[in-house]
Amino acid sequence: MSCARKLWALVQQRCPRCRTGPLYERCLTMHEHCPRCGLRYEREPGYFMGSLYLSYGIAVSVMVALFFALQAVLADWDSGTVALLAVALFAPLTPWVSRYARTLWMYFDHWAWPEEAM
Repeated sequence: MSCARKLWALVQQRCPRCRTGPLYERCLTMHEHCPRCGLRYEREPGYFMGSLYLSYGIAVSVMVALFFALQAVLADWDSGTVALLAVALFAPLTPWVSRYARTLWMYFDHWAWPEEAM
């Protein structure tokens, strides 16, 4: 499978094995297994702990970018106020970041240990 198709499946939040089954039922509710190929998504208790690191990295990157963009636009504002505004603008994105962090974690796991993900 081409790299572009794998990346598109990741963006669409599809199963890392078959790349067609959806990962999520609703906003933050994951399927237990892939509806298409049967891959168990949470292989063990605490499986998604690694995704917390990814989520943290994404959150910090987005908020730092927001801070500097806002600081450039609102140059006469206090830095603390700009930082609070960046956090407030980021807050609605947290479910999206959580979903993609879990998706990235699953794709990394499937890439690193493909025989165990089957």
